[in-house]
Amino acid sequence: MQMIREVTEWNECQHKVTNMDYLINDEGMLVAIRTPDCEDWQKFSKPIVNFSKSRRKFKKLREELPTNFIKPFTPDPWDSVSYNSLEGFM
Repeated sequence: MQMIREVTEWNECQHKVTNMDYLINDEGMLVAIRTPDCEDWQKFSKPIVNFSKSRRKFKKLREELPTNFIKPFTPDPWDSVSYNSLEGFM
């Protein structure tokens, strides 16, 4: 496993892009991420196979491999008012 931090400068983008830390297994698949404002690693239920490093810059982190993970936040679509009402279809 390796931990890398994205250090890409996104000057050409008109919106803010957040660089994150990535945990990659020995096969090159993305296993977990960590946002800059959180110390906890968010582990995916399945490793992401098509993680691309192209056009981005990274540096290796020299930290201990994490042992505790949290599940990534994914909003529940059933909580969306527009999704559950006829307003969303008009």
